[in-house]
Amino acid sequence: MRWRAVWTTVFVLAIAAGFILWRLTDHDLDRRDSERFDFVSAGETVSGTLWLPDGAPKAAVVLVHGDGAQDRTSAGGYAPLINTMLDQGIAVASWDKPGVGASQGNWLRQTMEDRADETRGALERLARRFVGLARGAVGFSQAGWVLPQLSSDDADFIVLIGAAVSWQDQGDYYTRTRLLREGLDLQAIDRAIAAQSLKDERIFGPEAADPPAGMSADRWQFIRINRDADARDALARLDLPLLAIWGAADLNVDPARNAAIFRALLAGRDKETEIIIWPTATHGLLKASAYNWQLTEEWSLFAMVRFFLEGRHAFAPGALDTVTEWILARDQG
Repeated sequence: MRWRAVWTTVFVLAIAAGFILWRLTDHDLDRRDSERFDFVSAGETVSGTLWLPDGAPKAAVVLVHGDGAQDRTSAGGYAPLINTMLDQGIAVASWDKPGVGASQGNWLRQTMEDRADETRGALERLARRFVGLARGAVGFSQAGWVLPQLSSDDADFIVLIGAAVSWQDQGDYYTRTRLLREGLDLQAIDRAIAAQSLKDERIFGPEAADPPAGMSADRWQFIRINRDADARDALARLDLPLLAIWGAADLNVDPARNAAIFRALLAGRDKETEIIIWPTATHGLLKASAYNWQLTEEWSLFAMVRFFLEGRHAFAPGALDTVTEWILARDQG
């Protein structure tokens, strides 16, 4: 009986170890076939990686970052998404933002128009690599002011995850949500947002001369040149199939308001366009029950370990399948 208990324990531990190793492969991109993905934007070399599926690609995408000094894998956070796409036959390219990793330049000196030009350069590079293959861009958060500037000359489709329409409206929503979670009442929140709007105008408006204490000159200038960003005009001109998807529990961007604006501007424009609010999902389409913070820097240790163990299963059920299936359908269109 004693040996049976020992062998049972060994068997259970082996199964658990195998399960953990299987899940950890979602974070491993080194095992995938890949190539350098370098291109020139604004006279500077941008450096990235193109990951290839095991078989012939069925479609190809570039990933377009949200805010922040992000490298090509977003510090590893993209790995489960990239591996999911590769498993479905979608080639994926991503790059270090200018001034990050191996890329030249400075992302904090970019306008949203500059970022759109950078994305066009990446898509041109992708088109040269995959002649005749459906290609598009998948963008997160801040990319909502970038990808709508593309046209059918640049890509075959675009996907937006957690996109805002107005920079300033998004900022108000972010602040309102944070203050609500801190327990302030609605009247106090309205006063705080009004005061913040006046303060922002002093700090970032045309009369401002210096960055506030604690903010770098580059970050200050980045906000000044982009704080009036609004995607409405670009969306009204958009001639590309679009999948726009928000998590219903998004703490950073108002999903209902922004989805309504997208629907109003794109109604009847393209039968391939889909606008979706995904239930129980976060700003990045992760499961809201486990991962709903405004910033990843705020995650608990438990959430970080859970994400590491869950990999692609950290995403809200069905969300990644919806994105990959929609992309693959463009190859059939």
